Amino acid sequence: MTWPFENDTGAVIHKIASAKLKYGKLQKRISIFAIALAAMLMSAVLLLISGIAAVNRSGGNSVTGSYHALISGVSQEEFVRLQAEEESVLTGLTVSMGSIKAGNGRLNLSYSNADALTLNGLTVSDGRMPESEHEILVEKDYLDYLELDAGIGDSISIAMPGTQDETVFSICGYLETAASGTGRSLYAGIVSEQYFLARGGWDAFSPSAMVRVNTGTAASKAEIEKLVVEMLDHAGIRKIPSFNEAYINLSKPSLFLIGTAAAGLAVVIVACILVIYCIFYIAIVNSIKEYGQLRTIGMTGRQIKRMVFREGFTLSATAIPIGLAAGTIFSCLLIPQGFRPASLLWVWPMVIVLIYLTVRLSLRKPARLAASVSPIDASRYMGQQSGKKRQARLLEKISPVMLAKKHISTNRKKNVLTVLSLVLTGVLLMGLSSVLSSINARDMSLSGFPRGQFIINISDERLRNDPLEQVQASAPFADSLKNSLRMVSGLEAMAEYHYLPAAFASEAAESEISIVGFNREDMDLIRACRSSQADLEYNALVEQNQLIVGRPDSLERDYGIRAEAGQTLALTIFDGSDSYQRSFTVGAVLDQRKIGGNSDKIDMLMLPVDVMNDLVSCDTMYQLALRVSDDREAQAEAEIDQILKEATGLSVTSLSAAIAQNENFIQGMKLVLTVVVAFIGCFAMMNLVNTILTSVITRRKEFALMRCVGMSQKQLSSMVRCESLMTSGIGLFFSVLIGGGVGAALCSHLKSGLMVYLHYRFPSEIALAYGTLVILSALTVTWAALKHQNKLSLIEQLRV
Repeated sequence: MTWPFENDTGAVIHKIASAKLKYGKLQKRISIFAIALAAMLMSAVLLLISGIAAVNRSGGNSVTGSYHALISGVSQEEFVRLQAEEESVLTGLTVSMGSIKAGNGRLNLSYSNADALTLNGLTVSDGRMPESEHEILVEKDYLDYLELDAGIGDSISIAMPGTQDETVFSICGYLETAASGTGRSLYAGIVSEQYFLARGGWDAFSPSAMVRVNTGTAASKAEIEKLVVEMLDHAGIRKIPSFNEAYINLSKPSLFLIGTAAAGLAVVIVACILVIYCIFYIAIVNSIKEYGQLRTIGMTGRQIKRMVFREGFTLSATAIPIGLAAGTIFSCLLIPQGFRPASLLWVWPMVIVLIYLTVRLSLRKPARLAASVSPIDASRYMGQQSGKKRQARLLEKISPVMLAKKHISTNRKKNVLTVLSLVLTGVLLMGLSSVLSSINARDMSLSGFPRGQFIINISDERLRNDPLEQVQASAPFADSLKNSLRMVSGLEAMAEYHYLPAAFASEAAESEISIVGFNREDMDLIRACRSSQADLEYNALVEQNQLIVGRPDSLERDYGIRAEAGQTLALTIFDGSDSYQRSFTVGAVLDQRKIGGNSDKIDMLMLPVDVMNDLVSCDTMYQLALRVSDDREAQAEAEIDQILKEATGLSVTSLSAAIAQNENFIQGMKLVLTVVVAFIGCFAMMNLVNTILTSVITRRKEFALMRCVGMSQKQLSSMVRCESLMTSGIGLFFSVLIGGGVGAALCSHLKSGLMVYLHYRFPSEIALAYGTLVILSALTVTWAALKHQNKLSLIEQLRV
């Protein structure tokens, strides 16, 4: 503000600031790049959040899916009633038709309607949905993997699962998934409804329905789940839905998620402030004499502050549009289906305000420094920090290394800022890289295969048509089948899982729950999960017909029973077509928080296998887990598939198939983290380059004096390289040290929550690549700056 009695010097300040920027082209370019990068990061983050929200609203989220609930085993009549519900916005139908293995690749075949593709985030990139019986929609990447020169309209032959008979399909279009274009081994194919019906349709398979409801009146996760349950009740569907909690949390974010997003944006803003502050601080320190000269001719401290801010805002006016355009293009390329031009109306103004505040905060202290320097102090300023008087030391041998140490120690603040910026970005880099390197598809899949690479169980199709007790009465796991499986190549162990069908209602016509059996070998796990220190002995549990409540929360939520040790539970036990009442005493109640990755052996109700065998006459086996040697896994898989061709009502799930599926998920996650890591690395590299360049260019006179007193060009180059390497080395050391600890803590926190499969691995490859890049950049920039300086003679350098 200019008072009426003051002269308006705004035009003069503007001219001086413009002239200074015109002269300092290096600082101008680096500052514009830093501010543009900050604007790009902020706009990209906000547009990506807006894009994810838009995708969740319209469907197409390929990471979590865009459905609220999944209902397995629906009948045709139930699906028709579900489609007719007013609250259902989209109703998808998907049916797994099996998996085909070709080499190391695998093709998952399914039938899905158009709504199911939308709810799963899948699109038809070219062509159309399959209509006739022998048409197929397949990923282009799968054809490339098989090295097939086939296009839309051409025919391909596929060995169908179960029969392995060759079936010829005509390609009607290309399916695009989130993993398209990445190296992987799992691919997807969609067959037509006509083919699904020709293979037995609703009677032979167990379809699943996905629904997305109208959440206009629902404001929380609990209300959405209540809305789904009420809609299913109205449609006459009594099956328990599986809620897509990830999608629900994104569509109706909690305060925690909003706070996490805000914290992430705050980290970006702090990093931007630090880097921009470092750039302007170094520029002002190197221009102290110029500011002193301006003070000598009459410029006040307040006017110098205005000039510094004018420089920053002039650079911002150039950089912000560049950053906004780059961030918009980046977010559009990353989530094209979520980009909405209307979002720019609030994202761009918000980013402009944030960048203005960021630049102003970044310039505040450098501007105060420039304004506080008196003309006398400025004339005496030699580019070194004043400090406490040092004690005299013994003479040291003059060498490039000693001179480099001397310069670093006398310019501590400038170098500390560079190191601090390098450490901050390095810590973020190492933290995210630790998560990136700790995610492994095999570890992620092993949680579902704790006792072997193959799980053979009663198929969903069989259980859809008949209750468990009737299936068990037919003895699907015959002795001949188990004997054949014992001959599988490389077999090391075969574990049995027993389920006893039961119900709480005394007059129940069929089972509603399954009691999981446990053996003597499982007692150590059960004791580790118990909620009290009561003694548990297998023989005592068998003799007293005691059961164990493994998941008390589920029992209370679903059946309103609060379990306590010593309590009596009356159950209806099913033995084939017969049923009878039996009372059991609760021997122990387990603590669900201690189960961890042992969910395959811990269920709501558990009973010793010996008690099961005494209660019923039929075979209670539900599934088999086979462990084979790793080198025989592929051969064993082929043999198991051949054996199960003769066994009706059984299906196999393999570890290799789960790994291939998880690899697709990890590919998308790694892509996002890699982009974030690359952006973070840009800040550190930019600040490092700025420090080295300004350090060399502003010390031309000093270097020329050193040459005049006898220092060779080789020694001078060695000194400058040592300074660069020391600064970079200190930053890298603390980046790896602190970043490794932050990464380990982050992985430990995630492992205790949802990502139980995480096993911390130090990101040595990324740390080595980052360190190599920093060192090479420091050496390259030093070489280029010195080469540019050497074009001037010593006399010209002394005149600078």
